[in-house]
Amino acid sequence: MSATNILESDQEEIAASLYLSINKLTQRLRHVSLPRGFTPERLRTLGTINAHGPISVTGLAAMERVRPATVSRMIASLEVEGLIRRREVKHDKRSVLISTTPKGRQMYFRANQEYMKRIRAAIGGLDAEEVGLVRSLAALLEQLSVALDR
Repeated sequence: MSATNILESDQEEIAASLYLSINKLTQRLRHVSLPRGFTPERLRTLGTINAHGPISVTGLAAMERVRPATVSRMIASLEVEGLIRRREVKHDKRSVLISTTPKGRQMYFRANQEYMKRIRAAIGGLDAEEVGLVRSLAALLEQLSVALDR
C-alpha cells in the first residue's frame, strides 16, 4: 500500500507517533557515556569525516546541514585534539581536505561502541519476531531518511 492510499489522518497519527518515538530513543542514547569532552554532535562530525573523508569544509557542512562557519569551529577543536588533520588541495591552495587521524578513528570507534552496546542490550531483550521487526524498521527508517533529503 502506498502513502497515497493511506488516509491523511492516519499519516498524521503515524508521523506524530514516529516523531515522539525517535525523540525518546535519541534522548535515551544521550545518556551513553562518551569520552570526556565529546558531545553527540562532535561524534557525528567525526563519524562523517571518517566515513566520507578526505572531505572539504563545504562538503562536510552540507552533509551535516550546518553553515561552513559552524563546521570550521568544530574542525578547529578536533584538529587541536589531534583527531583530524587538514591538507591543502594541490590544484587549489585555498581549499583544504579534512580526514581523521588514527587517534580520531580510534576515538570514534570507541565512542560508537558505547552506543552499539546499549542498543544491542535493548535488542537482546526482544523475542525473535520483535528482532525481525526491528530489522525491518531499521531499513524503513533509512528509506525515510532518504525521502526527507528530497
